[in-house]
This record gives sequence, C-alpha cells and structure tokens, in this order.
Amino acid sequence: MKNCCFIGHKNCGCEIKENLLNTVKKLIVENNVKNFYVGTQGNFDRLVYEVLCILQNYYEIEIFIVLAYLNRNTDNVYYDSKKTIFPDVLTKTPMRFAIRRRNSYIIDISDYVITYVNNQFSNTFINIEEAIRKKKCVINLGELNLSNVI
Repeated sequence: MKNCCFIGHKNCGCEIKENLLNTVKKLIVENNVKNFYVGTQGNFDRLVYEVLCILQNYYEIEIFIVLAYLNRNTDNVYYDSKKTIFPDVLTKTPMRFAIRRRNSYIIDISDYVITYVNNQFSNTFINIEEAIRKKKCVINLGELNLSNVI
C-alpha cells in the first residue's frame, strides 16, 4: 500500500479536474496507492478533495486532510472534519512556517506527489524541489517542466 500527497498553487483553474481524476485513478489501479494526503489552502486543494471524494465511491482509499494550523476556524463545511489530522511536528512550528512544514511532512510520508506548479518563484516550487531531492515520484499537472530540477 502506497501514499500520495498533493501540493499546488492556490490559484488553480477547474480545467485540470479531469486530468487530476485520471492521474489519481491510475495511481490507485496501477500502483496500489491507497492513502491520500491533502491540505486546505486554495482551489487546488479543493479540486483534489472533490476528486478524491468521487473516487472514494469506487475504490477503497483513505483521505487525510492535513491541517497546517490547529487553532484556525474549523467551521469550514467544505472538508469533512472527521478526515482531518494535525501532525505532531507542527505543534511547535510558528504559523508563518506552518504550511511549508506541513507540506514537508506529507512529502516525507508519501511515495507520490501530484502537483500543480507553473513557476519557480513560489513556495510550491520549493516544496517540489524538496520532493525531487527526496526521490519522490513527482507528477506535475501544471505547465512547468520539472525534468531539469536538481
């Protein structure tokens, strides 16, 4: 059983939804990926969560919504609060570093990283560089060519 996480730009259009669905489905069927870790920042994470909820109707998969902040407002009805986790490594992380640290955590526990990254001048790209250094299988649904990274 393998794990996959998702890291992408907040501003992501819905046009990638079908490609995202097909990519995740392929990982489930062909690579025995069963556990999926997603954050709660921005449209990319929302699209991922929608796709995972659809696929959960057809496949035995687990969805983990990984919070970056414990004390933030939890009235967000978009995500199922029963699926949320808050990693211990974040308990002493300053808020300004929480998203980046959360992303490092989900990279560490994942075999696959699905991303939506279009430029090198973002925290998303910094996390993807980290994933590549850690020899994770990175799949980019964005426009940036990652073949020359690191």
